[in-house]
Amino acid sequence: MKFDEMKNLTISELYQKAVDLKKEAMNMRILNASGQQTNMNRMRDIRKDVARIKTRINQLKQSA
Repeated sequence: MKFDEMKNLTISELYQKAVDLKKEAMNMRILNASGQQTNMNRMRDIRKDVARIKTRINQLKQSA
C-alpha cells in the first residue's frame, strides 16, 4: 500500500488495516516455521506497510 493511498483513510480504518497486516504476517511466520514455502519478500512489504500506517496515524493524531 502506498502512502498516497492512506491519505483518505480514517484512523479507525488505518488501525484495522494494521491489524489485518499483522495477522497476515503471523500466518506467514507460522507457515515458514512449519517448513512450508512462503514469500519472504511479502513479509518485508508487510513490515513496511505497517510502518507507513503507524506513521500516518501519528500524523493524524498530531494534527488533531
